[in-house]
Amino acid sequence: MTDVGAPSLIALDWGTTAQRAWLLDGEGTILATRRPELGLLPTTAGINVRDARARAQAYEAAFWSACGDWVLAHPQLPVLACGMVGSAQGWAEAGYRTVPAELRFGADALLRVEHRRGAAHLVPGLRMPSQDGRPGDVIRGEETQIVGALEVLGDPAEPVTLILPGTHGKWVRVDNGEVVSFATAMSGELFGLLTTGGILARTTTEPRRDDEAFARGLAAGTGPSRGLSTELFGARPLVLDGLLDPASVPDYVSGVLIADEVGHAASTVGRGRVVLCGTEDLCRRYATALAAHDIVPTVLTEDVAARGLWRIALSTGLRGASGNHVPD
Repeated sequence: MTDVGAPSLIALDWGTTAQRAWLLDGEGTILATRRPELGLLPTTAGINVRDARARAQAYEAAFWSACGDWVLAHPQLPVLACGMVGSAQGWAEAGYRTVPAELRFGADALLRVEHRRGAAHLVPGLRMPSQDGRPGDVIRGEETQIVGALEVLGDPAEPVTLILPGTHGKWVRVDNGEVVSFATAMSGELFGLLTTGGILARTTTEPRRDDEAFARGLAAGTGPSRGLSTELFGARPLVLDGLLDPASVPDYVSGVLIADEVGHAASTVGRGRVVLCGTEDLCRRYATALAAHDIVPTVLTEDVAARGLWRIALSTGLRGASGNHVPD
């Protein structure tokens, strides 16, 4: 018996600023997609995140707002979520696996949390511990993107560098299916902070898309530069001198930030394939920045996270091989 074509799993990638929810069939094919603005920050706005009960109530409400009708229509479907939903500020803390780590998830890997009509299961993240005074790093959600991306690539044995741009962008090194290292860049969060508060936000007007301004910012931040903070402030005198449209400031800032991130991280890219995975627009911008360093990436869509969730559902027994629900 198979559930191909029929709903079989509710899958969520629940990050810091956004949430993506998918309804998947018995082969992991996407039947429906939702993108509510219900990331960690808006979900927990106005509550004390140290209050575990209040936090759980806020997440359950956000989950029900996004997927409640799916649950009511298909009450037996399992729910699997990855990302910041499993962080210390999330629905419940799902823990971490220490790198180097194989991306294999057994039956005991997931954390179960109750909701009003059943339970959701949370995927653990990855961590590199701090050592000798040097900071480590953490991943939540991207481990699932990697699982999906590697499947799309045919589970390669050779080394792969995965670049996952977003609020907290990740540069991940995988060798023979094992995550061996990664680094986080806060370019996305810095972009949001700079363009919604502070002097650059006051310099801009209602933003409009300007690829030329992005290219200008990219050029300012590529190669020899005066430093990130100086190049970012450069947007203001350009506007004052009539050389940059106030509405184009965000795209200029985006170019400077991405150029700086790529300029520092490109030198860490070793042999093997380079893969970009994210939204179409962000991938296009990062590919342009990578080209300045003679790096041509393979580009995958952000929906590989849905595929990763499906594979984890299978490997943990949350779904059977035919797509049938394995009861808890």
